[in-house]
Amino acid sequence: MAKNGFKIIDSDMHIMEPADLWDRYIDPKFRDRAPEKQPLPDGGVPLWHSDGKVFPAFSDHPERGALNRARQQRGAQNFQRYAEARDRNYDAVSQLNGMDVEGIDVAVSFRTSASHLIAVDGMDPELSAAICRGFNRWFRDHCDEDPSRLKVSAIVPLQDMKLAAEEARHAVSELGAVAIVLQSHPVDRRPFYDTYFDPLWSVAQELGVPVAFHGIHAAYQEHVGNRFLANLTLAHSAAHPIELMLSLGAMLCGGVFERFPGLTAAYLEGTCAWTPWWLWRLDEEWGKFGPGEKVQLQGLPSDYFKRQCYVSVDPSEKLVTQVVDVLGDEQIVISTDWPHDDSGYPEAINDFLAIEGLSAESKRKILWDNCARLYGIALP
Repeated sequence: MAKNGFKIIDSDMHIMEPADLWDRYIDPKFRDRAPEKQPLPDGGVPLWHSDGKVFPAFSDHPERGALNRARQQRGAQNFQRYAEARDRNYDAVSQLNGMDVEGIDVAVSFRTSASHLIAVDGMDPELSAAICRGFNRWFRDHCDEDPSRLKVSAIVPLQDMKLAAEEARHAVSELGAVAIVLQSHPVDRRPFYDTYFDPLWSVAQELGVPVAFHGIHAAYQEHVGNRFLANLTLAHSAAHPIELMLSLGAMLCGGVFERFPGLTAAYLEGTCAWTPWWLWRLDEEWGKFGPGEKVQLQGLPSDYFKRQCYVSVDPSEKLVTQVVDVLGDEQIVISTDWPHDDSGYPEAINDFLAIEGLSAESKRKILWDNCARLYGIALP
């Protein structure tokens, strides 16, 4: 396609799960516990229900519910740009059409609601695994509309590492997933440097696929966004980047990349401008306190980031020029967030191309080269 001379990979373009997904794809023994969409008592937009909870988390909270309804009312006009996609129930054809409008050649597709449904501390691991397996099966069929352009990413049940490793192996080996997508906040209050997670890091390293951290704005788990249920602006502004910062810090300072030098990780849809400061801060603090840590590193936290990590830029994030000045342009990818209401679609890529002070060479790397390297995608 080569929009304005640039080939483009979207690092985490989204899908919208159909209401009957788990009815059709979950293992039969879990069908009576399958997630389903139900209308709110006040007639609001249907929400996902699973195992006695409503999703997104706390949508039945009086203050958060009011904010969600206000967002939905504004979105009624905002979503006119997605009219065709809505009419087609956000199927693969509508996604491909959206890619054509933006000028995107390849999209690594990500879940929308599925990660919310498994973001529950103490959740039955077998149910979490069944939800993941059903979603991943459906996702493969969705992307089969054009597998050269639509790439699968998989979710795994973080409540049980044996099940997580098994699903990661199945999704990559049998379904062709190019990434394992994880929430960016703690699971059962465990930081990501806990050796509990090592079986998953080991499998991802062995399979040669990245783990991609991508936040949600609240959860039935420890989560920054839960502090601000009465203020969606603050919750959404803080949750995505701050949880990414903390998960990246855990992986860097907790020695995960030291233990797994072949593991690659991406930190997505939380902007990138925080990255230089956060790495500086971690390096500075490691110099003061690192010698006393239980886990010892052979280098600075920033060394492991430069060796094994990627971060995504929002299309309108003009501060990316400063990130490139400090960190270079080899580890930045881009995501449009189609088809969510806060996406810049259909002008997201145009917004990025219009950023002044970013060279054509840097734009080429961010729009294609870096993401192709991250996910192992070759030129068509």
